[in-house]
Amino acid sequence: MKKYLRLIWIELRKGKEYSLNFVGQLVNLPLQLLIIYFIWKFVFQSKAAIANYTFNDMVSYYFLLKIFESAIMPVGITAYEVWSDINQGRLNLYLSKPLYYPLYGFFTKIGYFIWGFAAGFIFLSVFGLIIPITIKLSVLRIVLSVLSAFFGMVIMYALFFYVGSLTFWVENILTLRDNLWNVIRVLSGQIFPIALFPGFLRVIAENLPFQYIYYVPVSILQGKLSGSLLYAELGKQFVWVVGMVGVMVLVWSVGNKKYSAQGG
Repeated sequence: MKKYLRLIWIELRKGKEYSLNFVGQLVNLPLQLLIIYFIWKFVFQSKAAIANYTFNDMVSYYFLLKIFESAIMPVGITAYEVWSDINQGRLNLYLSKPLYYPLYGFFTKIGYFIWGFAAGFIFLSVFGLIIPITIKLSVLRIVLSVLSAFFGMVIMYALFFYVGSLTFWVENILTLRDNLWNVIRVLSGQIFPIALFPGFLRVIAENLPFQYIYYVPVSILQGKLSGSLLYAELGKQFVWVVGMVGVMVLVWSVGNKKYSAQGG
C-alpha cells in the first residue's frame, strides 16, 4: 500500500501542472458562471422557485458543481490512458512491476482530486465576492459531500476504465469514450439538476450511477439531501461503488489474461 500512497504524494508535488490548470480556470470559469447567472436570473424573473430550487439555489448549484468538476473530471482521461498503454505496449512495463494496474491508475488520480477541490474552493471564495450567492455550509455536510464526491470519482474511474479495457477486444474505443462523456453530462446533473428533469428521464437518472458523480454530492453540500434520505443515498452510492469496482476487477482479469496469452 505504501507504493500507492507514494503515487498520491508524487502527483501532489506536480504543483506547476495544477497551478497552470488553476490559472486557466480563473480565466475561463468567470465567463461561464456569469452567463449561467444571467440566464437563470432571466428565467426566475417571473418565478419564485422551480422544482424546489430558488434563484439562489440554482446559481449556487452551478458554482458548487464547478468545484466538483475540477476534482472529478480529470478522471475521464482514464479511458485514453488504458487504451494508449495497451495499444502502444506500455502495459508490459506495468505488468513487470509489483503493481496492480487498475489500482495504480486510480491512485494517480487522487492527486487531481485533492488539488481540484483546493482550487475550486479558492475560486468560489474569490468569485463569491463578485456575484452574491448564499451557501449555508456545515462541517458535517462538507465531510459527507466530499465523501460522496470521492465515491463519485470511483464510479467515474470505473466507467472509463471499462471503456479503456475494451481495447483488449477492439482496436478503437475513443468514439465510445466520447459517447460516455455525453451520457455523463446529461445524467450526472452537469447540464441541469436532476430535480428539473421530466418524469421519465428523472426516473432513469435516479436509477443509474451517473447521478452520484455530481448531482448527489452537490445536493448534499446544498442541503437538498438531509436526514435519513441523505444516508440512504450514500448507502446506495456505496453499493454502486462496490459493484462497479467488482466488475472492473473482473473485466481487467479477463482482458489481462487475453493480453498475456497473445504475448503482449
